[in-house]
Amino acid sequence: MAPDPAPDPDIEHDLGRLLADSVQGLRPPVAVMVAEATRHGRVLRRRRRLATAASAAAVLALAVTVTLTALPALAGSDAAPAGPTSSGATAAAAPELRARQTAAMRTELTRLTGPGVRLESEPGADQLTLDPAADSVLWTRYDDGRGAVTLSVEVHGPASKAAGPSCAERADAARAAGYRCETAPGPGPEPQVVEVLTTADSGWLTYRIWTPFPDGTRVGLAVHNGTLHEADDPSLNSRRTRDAPPLDLPRWQRIAADAAWARLPGLAPRS
Repeated sequence: MAPDPAPDPDIEHDLGRLLADSVQGLRPPVAVMVAEATRHGRVLRRRRRLATAASAAAVLALAVTVTLTALPALAGSDAAPAGPTSSGATAAAAPELRARQTAAMRTELTRLTGPGVRLESEPGADQLTLDPAADSVLWTRYDDGRGAVTLSVEVHGPASKAAGPSCAERADAARAAGYRCETAPGPGPEPQVVEVLTTADSGWLTYRIWTPFPDGTRVGLAVHNGTLHEADDPSLNSRRTRDAPPLDLPRWQRIAADAAWARLPGLAPRS
């Protein structure tokens, strides 16, 4: 990816002035305040770069969005909080069920991706607040020794209100360079929706697959050719690590359609 542009001198000057004004006559933990202001400035600069990027960045924005458009709120965001817990998962039991689901998803993903792969914790993966009776998400860092990548799997049970993508709805995105959307046979009557997103300037590549199951379960899988989060900054911070995602697209389609996802513990049946 291209190197970051030089800092905007006006912004740097304003930040410095604001910091100086804020500590006049005070005795707070100045080091903490400076570190926080620096972090905030870095985030603002990153957002400005993304906001002013060309069509390639628009494709990247699609690539790094969680597959589903109807997930509950991100923890700490301004969006509305997740709704009340569904039948089958009381507030007290929800954390325990969520832990069981995460463990089961990790076990199945390890089985399906084969030997020689490490699935490590993905920074920022705890930001989603979910009702485990309806939705479960695993964000992980897939490392086969040839370049770690971010991999996410969403399992939406029959009771989930989640609505998946369709190629027709993505028509506007398809006009951007580096995007294609196709359908393929799935495990039920509805087809898989298979999206491939690329950015020519950075070489970023994403496979995104949405799979409906006969019982109403839906699985969204997204795999990239790089990482999306870093330990010191869990916001958008993409870094390409290899030419293409691991495995190949047909293999990921089979993984997304595996019947084990529909057997995830605790998912409520269709009401």
